[in-house]
Amino acid sequence: MRALLDLMRENQAAVHAKLPACQMILREACSHLKILDPELGEKELIKAVEAERANLRAMPIYLQ
Repeated sequence: MRALLDLMRENQAAVHAKLPACQMILREACSHLKILDPELGEKELIKAVEAERANLRAMPIYLQ
């Protein structure tokens, strides 16, 4: 999960080009991975994923 977040941060142009897919990946991860469960998961990682999700929601979507 940390590697995915690092890749997303390092490749903002690619993330922006595939914004809906990236949003879906993080949403699915949050609903299926126990490490991201608020009761069972690692607090720091949960915060990092939520911060990245917020960042993606803030990105404007450009229609081509």
